Amino acid sequence: MPGAIAGVEGDVRAPVTTSASARASDPMVAWLDDADVERDRIGGKAASLNRLAAFGFRIPPGFCLTTDAFVIQAAGLPGSAILRADPSALLDPSTRVGLVEAMVAGPLSPAVARGLAGPLARLVGHHLGESAEPPLLAVRSSSVAEDGATASYAGLHDTELGLTADEVAPAVLRCWASLWSERAVGYRAGRGLPLDGDAMAVVVQALVPAQAAAIVFTRHPVSGRPDQLLINAAPNLGEAMVSGLVTPDTIVVDKARRTVVEFTPGDSGGGPVLADDVREELVTLCLEVERTFGAPVDVEAALAADGWYLLQARPITTP
Repeated sequence: MPGAIAGVEGDVRAPVTTSASARASDPMVAWLDDADVERDRIGGKAASLNRLAAFGFRIPPGFCLTTDAFVIQAAGLPGSAILRADPSALLDPSTRVGLVEAMVAGPLSPAVARGLAGPLARLVGHHLGESAEPPLLAVRSSSVAEDGATASYAGLHDTELGLTADEVAPAVLRCWASLWSERAVGYRAGRGLPLDGDAMAVVVQALVPAQAAAIVFTRHPVSGRPDQLLINAAPNLGEAMVSGLVTPDTIVVDKARRTVVEFTPGDSGGGPVLADDVREELVTLCLEVERTFGAPVDVEAALAADGWYLLQARPITTP
């Protein structure tokens, strides 16, 4: 049964791993199944993926450009010295916009470009699941501060999907620049967090060829009921759902009985996005993540032909 949990209904929870010989020794790169790398070098999203892999959950293969790469790139930007001396300079729109534009313009520094080339070539050579084709790629921001117990930064930093290898470097630059977006700086200022955001790592992964995507809250996000789990599900990739471009199915599940207590159809128009058995596998999987993390979690998952892949799991920070 694809997506089942070890010790529950078969043992198919094995992670996608990278051999030791394929690991990068460059401090700018950390593979996502490397449990030894520090969180402040890979950011919250990559740390969450590492934690999932360490506990045996299946994630798409990939690597992280660490904050070392960001520091090298940012050091060459006009205005970077001002920011290092006084992070409140980001509250000045012209300073902030100048940094964003300089970062996006690139190009990657030679050292970062060299560090990226080898891992990217190895990742493109990895065939995901049952696919015979090289994967398209996902590039996701992973700031040091995000996905923590008190602030999630959900949706504030860039994610780009469906990229070829040649499109990764410009996407990395845009992800780095999103650390200084108006929304991200405003979020930090409003919560008394460091304005510069410390640093930004970037996750590069194989893109799951998704039949469906789901966002799962293991505590009801509206009522706060801990005995109910809520699923939002939509066909294909989940980015349109996350961005609010499509209305997903909404499913409320009683956690103890594993029964659906409420179903609100989305706009897919073809009946429920998730068949009963697929939904049950997802519920079992997310409750195991909650048990493993020891707290209610917000989980993003993608359903491929060979079962569920976990894309993210972070603590639910709202009351």
